[in-house]
Amino acid sequence: LITLLVDIDELFTTWRHRHVLMAHRMIGSKIGSGGTSGIDYLKKAADRNRVFTDLFNISTFIIPRSDLPTLPDDYRKNLGFYYSEGPTKA
Repeated sequence: LITLLVDIDELFTTWRHRHVLMAHRMIGSKIGSGGTSGIDYLKKAADRNRVFTDLFNISTFIIPRSDLPTLPDDYRKNLGFYYSEGPTKA
C-alpha cells in the first residue's frame, strides 16, 4: 500500500514537471494564465504539492536485517501468519 501511494505521488509530480516544460515551451517566461508568475509558480507548485513526502523518507529508517535484535519465541509466535481454508469436511 505504501509503495502504491508513493507511486501515485511520484506520477503526479512527474505530470506537474512535464506540465511546467510544456507551459514553458508554449508561453515562455510570460505571466501565467491565472495571473501567476508563470513557470516559476508552476515549478514551486510541483515541489510544494507533493503529498506523501514522509513516505518517501521511510527508507531512511530501514534497519539492516543483520542489525535487528532476535525476538523472543512468544513474540515471534504472536507476530506469525495464520491461515485457514475454512471449515474442514467431515
